[in-house]
Amino acid sequence: MDVMPKSSMDATSISAGSAKGLVKGIALVDIVAASAKPLRQVDLVEASGLPRPTAVRLLESLVELDVLRIESRGLYELGPRVAAWGQAFLDGLDLTRQAFDIIEGLVDKSDETSYLGVLDRSSVLYISAVNSPQPVRPAARIGARNPLHCTGIGKAILAFRTPAERAELLGDGELERRTPNTITDRDALAAELDAIAERGYSIDEIENEEGVRCVAAPVRDHLGNVIAAISVSAPAYRFTREDVLEFAPTVVAATSELSARLGYRDRAATATTEASADEPEAQLAATKGDTDD
Repeated sequence: MDVMPKSSMDATSISAGSAKGLVKGIALVDIVAASAKPLRQVDLVEASGLPRPTAVRLLESLVELDVLRIESRGLYELGPRVAAWGQAFLDGLDLTRQAFDIIEGLVDKSDETSYLGVLDRSSVLYISAVNSPQPVRPAARIGARNPLHCTGIGKAILAFRTPAERAELLGDGELERRTPNTITDRDALAAELDAIAERGYSIDEIENEEGVRCVAAPVRDHLGNVIAAISVSAPAYRFTREDVLEFAPTVVAATSELSARLGYRDRAATATTEASADEPEAQLAATKGDTDD
């Protein structure tokens, strides 16, 4: 029989209002995690919007459970239990496993081939793919490599690097011309990469393989680093420029979903959403007082 690890909290001691308390406690942990430096108790109370007695009680419990800790100056920071949870989460991640149903979904929506690629030795390495059901299609070859500068996946990865990182990855030699559309001028490529970073997706405009067009978007890890990209690729006669522009938001949504599965949170978008959602709740709490701990 498997023996479950003993929890620091006795289940019999959990009150009926524990779900609400849990939400409030996680909100406090989120505030600490989002801060670049340890926080004073008064700042945590103010940022949370909770009544002071509630916030103090929750902070005491979080410290007792090693979710938060109080450093030498009396300020709050993340505790060792968070590090253990985070490492366990990261150890359980498998990029191809997390991505496969997302890639399948893109194929279902487009009837075209979808690839997952990563940066490896200054080139794109395809680590997962699902073929189009149509007889004429790009061949999905897992383990194949292609250049960074002329593929949708490669440009989606390059676009979110610094100029110095881009230069290092591209090397000093001439950029290979794979088709008449391949961008080989470094200044023109830099402008294209900046545009990709601005709009959030890349287009391979028949730049890597004759007669093939694709659209790709970046995948981020829990730290926000771009570690991969997903593309949808098809014969150019069937996947026009207009089709690409129309389908691009779907690819971006797919990679955003994969990034979320890997632990990435768009803090700006989350802050905007939470602020908007919390406004009426905060007004209600002000009238109710602290009656639902």
